[in-house]
Amino acid sequence: MSSRSSSLTERCVSSLARWAASAVRDATRLPGREELTCYGTGFGSWGVQTNQKAFGAFAALAAAPELPEIEGGLDRERLHALALGTLRFSLASHLEGDFHCTDGTKWGHTWISALGVERMMHGVEAIADRLTDDDRAMLRRVLVSEADWVLSSYPVVGHPDNASGKNKPESNLWNGALLHRVASLYPDLSQAEAYREQGSRLLINSISVAADASNEAVVDGKRVMDRFVGDNFFPSYALHHHGYLNVGYMVICLSNVAMLHFDFKRRGLRPPEALYHRARELWELVKRLLFPDGRLLRIGGDTRVPYTYCQDYMIPTWLLAEDLWGERCKGWMSGWLSLVEREQAANGDGSYLSVRCRTLARRSPYYYTRLESDRAVTLSMGAYWGREASASVGDAAGEERFAWSDAFHGAAFHRSPKRIASWVWKAAEKPQGLCLPPGDSSLAEWRWNLAGRIHGLGNHPVHEVAAHREREFPGGFLTCGVHHIFTEKLLGEGMPRERLAAQRTAVAALPDDTTMIVLQHAVSPVRSYAEAVMSLHLQIPNDLFNGGRRTLHAESGTRVVEGAGHSREETLSLDSAWANVEDAIGVVAVYGGGLTLYRPGRRNIAPKRYADRGHDDGLGTLYADALCIDAELGLTRREAGEPYFDVGAVVRSSETHDVTRAFAAGGGAVAVRCGAAALRAVAVRGADGAGYLFVWNVADEAVETELRLPYGSGLLSELGTEEHREANASRMRVEAGDARLFRILDTDGGDDE
Repeated sequence: MSSRSSSLTERCVSSLARWAASAVRDATRLPGREELTCYGTGFGSWGVQTNQKAFGAFAALAAAPELPEIEGGLDRERLHALALGTLRFSLASHLEGDFHCTDGTKWGHTWISALGVERMMHGVEAIADRLTDDDRAMLRRVLVSEADWVLSSYPVVGHPDNASGKNKPESNLWNGALLHRVASLYPDLSQAEAYREQGSRLLINSISVAADASNEAVVDGKRVMDRFVGDNFFPSYALHHHGYLNVGYMVICLSNVAMLHFDFKRRGLRPPEALYHRARELWELVKRLLFPDGRLLRIGGDTRVPYTYCQDYMIPTWLLAEDLWGERCKGWMSGWLSLVEREQAANGDGSYLSVRCRTLARRSPYYYTRLESDRAVTLSMGAYWGREASASVGDAAGEERFAWSDAFHGAAFHRSPKRIASWVWKAAEKPQGLCLPPGDSSLAEWRWNLAGRIHGLGNHPVHEVAAHREREFPGGFLTCGVHHIFTEKLLGEGMPRERLAAQRTAVAALPDDTTMIVLQHAVSPVRSYAEAVMSLHLQIPNDLFNGGRRTLHAESGTRVVEGAGHSREETLSLDSAWANVEDAIGVVAVYGGGLTLYRPGRRNIAPKRYADRGHDDGLGTLYADALCIDAELGLTRREAGEPYFDVGAVVRSSETHDVTRAFAAGGGAVAVRCGAAALRAVAVRGADGAGYLFVWNVADEAVETELRLPYGSGLLSELGTEEHREANASRMRVEAGDARLFRILDTDGGDDE
């Protein structure tokens, strides 16, 4: 084990020790059964899993040779007692046990029961010498009971479209892993071979793609195609889960591969070959969806609390990638531990999330302790397996150029040394995009980012994507589409849903490693009402991960804005057509109004609103301002056919404010007059010195028109087709709802300078 690995392991242990000192307040003994302890609520479902994860963390910490002194006298013996108490509660409250959860239920025999078991088993190994014969017997009864249920009652299904209800990648994986685990632990069982066969079948249908239907590769003694039931991932390795492009659940799948991998490695056993089916291919995508500090680049967004849950499970994923594929993950892991340590220090009580999630902890101890236990158990995996993982040398590879797309989600992603550019239509909050430097994860917030925001009077927003199209070309992409905006859960009786707007959006990531053009057009189809209207809507996170202060430059001057706890809800006019955030992101309003900063006055990035759940705006766990074009607060009305907004902007990554100022002053982005009312056109000088023309039709029918460019009078070369045409000599046709992107060439055929 390298000293670098040792350092990371010790940091995991140190963080866990601080957490354990605070976690004891949420660990209680059960009345009448003093030998049982539960962490969290002790309820069924996720309450059971919360307790199981806490057990894994307590056990791994108790076994850590580097155990530091813990506040409150929580020594190794007390940690062992906590671990044994929480394990025994988990076993006793199972269907096979003689007790129950604190809500009166018993757990087990569900599609998700195996997940908590898989996440706690390293803890069982860590304190194996402390288990009594009764503990081992009860553990066997529970594991065999769960394995028997999976074998007889859990169906193997697969389909990449979650709307079908058949998308089961992660649960196929943890249930398949459980079957192999139990077969290896108890080879004397008559059904052990049946466990192994069904386990491999489940694993093959976890990270599965359509090509597996004809895959003749032999895995665990059979061809893949002979075990194939359905594809759970698209050929691009995009995962449609919980109704959107879910990068987090790609990680969850890989983390469960890690759990069985390290279990078999530590016991000197050969893992099932099916465990690794297409895991490397998925990792090749996931590793490009990481910031240098280890934070997930969730291009499809996140419906839950940011910087938590799926993010935590990168730790076992990194350990797997290092141990199995020789990847260099130390830099990512160290960066993520630094973010964890920063928040833990800011909380001041040893907990992981108590400040950002203070309201959540009051409103739902069930959910809050679940999040705390996710972080604790993954750090315990880092502490326990970090000594075993094969050490790689050096940090993660430097920034690289990478392009990826997925047609089903309307996803386009381009990464280069100066810019991350992405757009996803079927996102957590539809749609959303990113344009930011690759080196600063604190600038990333996805919720309706760069997509505008029309907030209706109901408690539940609904965005339905009606159509989208994408075109890729070397160095960038173009996408355009339309989505319909509704508001539900209105106060008035008999008003289940109100139509707010039909919004069209066109986005072009130029092949200049810097620039993104964003055009938005939203019209109310009927009379409608809104309480906030924010076009453009570039989110600017401003919380503990960046120190709670942002520097904003504009033509009107430079100002420092403070984040959570230091603002009231308001809009601030910047009296400027350009702005720059932190000398990192430049924005120029091309048409539609001037720039405005929306200040929410509270932590406003909250778990996604769902129609079947209550919502509280006070549940925000991250603060973010938003840079908009002429934002409106307060009740506003639009008549049928009246626009909510009609705006165009340019966003430029990795750019200082001096460059943004000069770009705006020098006509770097200008609106182009069109002969047709339905066309919007913008000419932009790229950071590569080339001129670009972006033309977009907001109508439902094709439009032809003549354009006169503000500069250059030679040829246009259409990106994606490389077809040439004269710029100002013929009429241009743009199909209904479509957009076209051209490079402006001079008369010699070169780039216009």
